[in-house]
Amino acid sequence: MEAIVLVEKETQIKILLYGDPLGFACETLGVKNMIYHNYSEVFTVSEEEVYEYTLIHGIPQSESSSKDSLAEGFHYFKEEGKWYTFFRERGYKYNEKNFDDDELGRKYIVRTLLQLAGTGLY
Repeated sequence: MEAIVLVEKETQIKILLYGDPLGFACETLGVKNMIYHNYSEVFTVSEEEVYEYTLIHGIPQSESSSKDSLAEGFHYFKEEGKWYTFFRERGYKYNEKNFDDDELGRKYIVRTLLQLAGTGLY
């Protein structure tokens, strides 16, 4: 049985939002192969803790801060007090959402970022 190294929550959150969770789990946390582990066994933070971190430190900067961006991927930006989100793939924009409620918008963005990290912590 391999030993899993514990790392402080803030470091884990930064990896989940800005880094490479798979590489971090294997290289830093001592997990030889994630096939035999769930991310919830390796990362000891919850979606709510990640959300609370973003209230203090902000949400990671989106590659685009405009509805007109042509870059691929998940986009989000705040305009006139409202969150806007969408995905762009192969030139098409889909799954457009907007949130008048700041908390709902932030929670959706954090959940989506965790889903895109492939961790299953959502």
